[in-house]
Amino acid sequence: MLMVIAAIAVTASMGYLAHINPDVRLTRTLARLLSPSAPPMIYWGLTTLGFLATLYVLLAAIRSSNAVSYVELGPKGAFVPSASISMSPITIPYRSIRSIQVVNLQKHQMAVISSSVGEARLGSQFFLTPSDFTAFLLALEQRRHG
Repeated sequence: MLMVIAAIAVTASMGYLAHINPDVRLTRTLARLLSPSAPPMIYWGLTTLGFLATLYVLLAAIRSSNAVSYVELGPKGAFVPSASISMSPITIPYRSIRSIQVVNLQKHQMAVISSSVGEARLGSQFFLTPSDFTAFLLALEQRRHG
């Protein structure tokens, strides 16, 4: 949510600078290098780019809020979030899992599950306790080999 607010604030400030006549001290170099009408056009261009970036950030925030909020070990595969910005859920068949690596982050651990279907990243914060995370990984490893 903070990213969305920051993106909107930057876009709004660029639009404000494009709308008003900015202080000559801000635009003197651009006016000398290009033309006197260049600074407002550049600010409007930056405003447009900022607006597009804001839309991208907003869509990413919406997608991540709709992301999978649970994991499941099914009879033939694991239902886990993919390693994309949207974190859309994917089912990885146990036989297609190539490797499971655990990466230590600052306060959490993350399991990186590589497979022929795609890559999934699963944080320990998905689980109530660290022992639940470890138990899930052990069960996944057993089903992968068994």
